Amino acid sequence: MIETVKKSGNNLVNNKEINSSSNKTEKIYLRIWTTPKSLLCLCAAIALCATIALLRGQIIEVRNYYVPARSLGKVRIVALSDLHGTMLGKDQERIVSKVREAAPDIIVYLGDMVERSRAEESADSLVVLTQRLAQIAPVYHVDGNHEDDFRNDEPELSKKLNAALSDAGAVQLENETVQLKINENCIVNLSGITTHYYWEVKENKIVADLRNREGINVLLCHYPESVLWYDAFDGGGLDLALCGHTHGGLIRVPFKRGMYAPEWGWWPMYDLGEYPIYSDTDWKHYGGGEGAEYWGTMIISGGLSGEHGVPRINNPMEISVVDIGK
Repeated sequence: MIETVKKSGNNLVNNKEINSSSNKTEKIYLRIWTTPKSLLCLCAAIALCATIALLRGQIIEVRNYYVPARSLGKVRIVALSDLHGTMLGKDQERIVSKVREAAPDIIVYLGDMVERSRAEESADSLVVLTQRLAQIAPVYHVDGNHEDDFRNDEPELSKKLNAALSDAGAVQLENETVQLKINENCIVNLSGITTHYYWEVKENKIVADLRNREGINVLLCHYPESVLWYDAFDGGGLDLALCGHTHGGLIRVPFKRGMYAPEWGWWPMYDLGEYPIYSDTDWKHYGGGEGAEYWGTMIISGGLSGEHGVPRINNPMEISVVDIGK
């Protein structure tokens, strides 16, 4: 019994010594991290990370995608979105040089290429870009919400812009489909939906018709949420939907998706990149479960600017280069 008490007493002493040692260690660490030198180093590290994240938002990154198709033939499409009238280099050289290097068969604009708050200036910058890109490959474009507002608020300027884009060689797809012969072995059916978010009978009919066409079938729509809400891939037949609008989530957290996207809100499921669409995919679920059938692919281009004064953080601007076909 005496031995047990002694051992218990020794344990209490040892525990006190351990606790005392632990407290001393914590105090030492606290003193280290609260010294002026340590705080200065911590602030410098935070400032460096913030600077790198902001600088990454100023980089233009070429992202390459491959999408299988049901039909024979191959086509390369360069997709640009959400420029918001930004001038990137003299006469848009930062964009033009990368597009020229990609050597596309088709160039497409996915909407919000102008900025409603800088209507005339942004229109001029888009015309400059189009004049140069149309010398590389045919250019097709659809409207986004900014073009829609532009048309309502500045109707004369909007008409003038569309005429200038047409003169530069661009073709507007306003709820319509064109058939393009890339070569002897490749036909591309290209549809553009410009309706703001909510599709009705006409828009659904255009997409249903596209799904039933022979060739490589591609849909241009600024809003990825509309593509999912209205089941654009329903039953297969649509090879690819190209969308914008999300700005890649604007602020990207390392190892996670973007923080915010219009309509999706915080931590959007669909914000950037390639999304295979399956028979069990919807706007809340990626799909691809057991027994699900692959129907096509949706690509959301990350865009070429910030949004409403919010800069891109840890989120490079994107030029999407998409190879479709076998």
